[in-house]
Amino acid sequence: MAVRLNLAALRGTAGAVPPLLHTLTGTPTTPGAAPAAAQWRGRLAGLAADEREGALLDLVRDAVATVLGHSDPTAVHGERAFNDLGFDSLTAVELRNRLATSTGLRLPATLIFDHPTSRALARYLDGALPQDGAPTGVPILAELDRFEATLATLAPDHPDQPRIATRLRAVLARWDDRPVAAVPDPDSGLADDAADDEVFDFITNELGIS
Repeated sequence: MAVRLNLAALRGTAGAVPPLLHTLTGTPTTPGAAPAAAQWRGRLAGLAADEREGALLDLVRDAVATVLGHSDPTAVHGERAFNDLGFDSLTAVELRNRLATSTGLRLPATLIFDHPTSRALARYLDGALPQDGAPTGVPILAELDRFEATLATLAPDHPDQPRIATRLRAVLARWDDRPVAAVPDPDSGLADDAADDEVFDFITNELGIS
């Protein structure tokens, strides 16, 4: 279910661009982010998978209740869409900022657009945090998904299109320079050290972006 968001307003905030494009901008950090994230890493450490997801769902529901001014987080149903709860662009960014502070993750401003319920958002956070609770960032294929969604919102004649294309080509041109071993992903068919033309082919064929 879609969430009503003012994407233009979201792009006007820091961190609005998906992490794949953090060469252009990034999610801001807040002064209390490190202590809060360390506290949550401690709480998540050693939890079983179901307990971990439950803890993250509680985190999301607490943040949602705070942002919307509700006194009882348990009233926030895990499967209810943020759109139905009354979220708008400003509250979406506020929720993103609270969760970024709590987890230490770099989160896009379109977070609740990509993950439109509390449970979906909790599962996203669970996947972005390793089992010991230390943030590692979001998997590259998820980044590509969010990047594709962002590009889809731009008009064909968007004035930033040439600049974005130039920056993307520059990023891909540096792809071969990374000193990593080639470990193919059987699901994606794209090796970590794929050449420029392989990456372009992947984006074109798998994501439909040319």
